[in-house]
Amino acid sequence: MTLKVLLKYRHIVRSLIDRYPSIYLPVCRVRLKTRQVTVSKDTEIVIEGSPRSANTFAVAAFAFAQGRPVKIARHLHAPAQVIAATKRRIPCIVLIRKPRDAVLSLLVRAPHISAEQALKDYIRFYRSVYPYRDKFVVGRFEEATTDFSEIIRRVNARFGTNFKLFEHTEENLQKVFQIVEEMDKQDTGLGEVKEETVARPSTYREKLKKMAEAKLETPKARKLLLEAEEVYRMFIEAREDVLG
Repeated sequence: MTLKVLLKYRHIVRSLIDRYPSIYLPVCRVRLKTRQVTVSKDTEIVIEGSPRSANTFAVAAFAFAQGRPVKIARHLHAPAQVIAATKRRIPCIVLIRKPRDAVLSLLVRAPHISAEQALKDYIRFYRSVYPYRDKFVVGRFEEATTDFSEIIRRVNARFGTNFKLFEHTEENLQKVFQIVEEMDKQDTGLGEVKEETVARPSTYREKLKKMAEAKLETPKARKLLLEAEEVYRMFIEAREDVLG
């Protein structure tokens, strides 16, 4: 069995259990790679979303702004992480990106995942956490990457915290991108930045995303994309209701 097939089946198994905190999170706490990023009693904030939705940028910017070590639960891309945070009343940010953009970026990063599976994952994630929408702060991709301080401000208002805001200056952006690149090196284990995976702007990756667009043109993918877009609109409207 090839590595690609193994990754595919592992992804399928994960999709069956990642909505259930009592099942999925204990597994994450056992695995060395995910142990430190899984929600726990000393977690200060949870930052989650579907893959390629500014998760890494938000984590890096948040940690940079605090100017101190901060325990962030992150990067599981699993509804269970968000659900556990809401039940423990831990401050939580759920990031969301337009599904077409998020999925195309994911197809570049993880080519073993089909477009259909990526869209199903997107839909499952946001539908699973939607019932808890009044217990977390929603952050759009565009907002996270241009005015992340506004998202932190809403966290402070919602949870009564006093987290420091991120000053969106060019100097701070460059420092955050350096952190992002170090995170990518650790994640890939290559010791160097990989343009297909690094979570910062990349001209090369934009070209690869253009090439991947054909994968969204199958009848099944088009149908799933329409459903994902409806889920996105539902989430944005819920965010506006909270702000209003």
